[in-house]
Amino acid sequence: MKRLPSAVLGMFLLSMSGCMEVGGDALPPDPLPAERDEGDYTLHTRFDTLRSFPGGGGVFTLRITPDEDFAGVVRLSVQSPAALNARVDRMLLDADSRGAELVLHPAASLPAGMYTMKVIVRHAGVQKEYPLHVDVREWSQTDPGQEMGKRQDFLDWLSATHPELGNIDARPSFRFCTYPEILIVEHWTFVSADWEMRVCFHVMIPPDDWSMMLLRRAGALQPLLAARRESDGRIAEIPVSEYPTHFGY
Repeated sequence: MKRLPSAVLGMFLLSMSGCMEVGGDALPPDPLPAERDEGDYTLHTRFDTLRSFPGGGGVFTLRITPDEDFAGVVRLSVQSPAALNARVDRMLLDADSRGAELVLHPAASLPAGMYTMKVIVRHAGVQKEYPLHVDVREWSQTDPGQEMGKRQDFLDWLSATHPELGNIDARPSFRFCTYPEILIVEHWTFVSADWEMRVCFHVMIPPDDWSMMLLRRAGALQPLLAARRESDGRIAEIPVSEYPTHFGY
């Protein structure tokens, strides 16, 4: 049987790879001998199901807790429907860098329905799989509006009150409606390279036009702080537990 030239064969394989229906990130290569994997770990997620919508977004946080004898790296990959546009910001986790953000940006043409992704992790020759679910609803979000001003109020307050956090607005944010189908109180999420900020506000007239903010550092399972702004502009820090959430996230 006549063999194809290597250049032709390479082009054929490349064209075949473009036909795959499953999206997401590929597993990183196994470590070099100097990066030997040992021990075990536990993988945690903040939640395993969230709502989204065509053109919307979503964030899952993945974090490992290494055992005492852990060494080496944990390799992450994601298998998901391509139209969810799922990507992780870090594909190698270790004892020093333990968290990763799995960010979704569903295509505007994605039909409503329940979608399942699979997070695949590999360490010390052992592969584990964790399912995550995305409930895509028939919903759309408006052009930038009140949420931008509410967010800026909290950014100004953070800059004055918590300068140790640095410039949280240093990079452009990915913005999406946190909870499709929730009205009266609007909920928004802003994602940047280092932070997730949630903002919600009561769409009423003073004195009922309060707003709240929840701030989480990327890779952390729990929020760092929360705050509430009153109608007169006063902002004060509140317990994280007082920030309103829905549907388990």
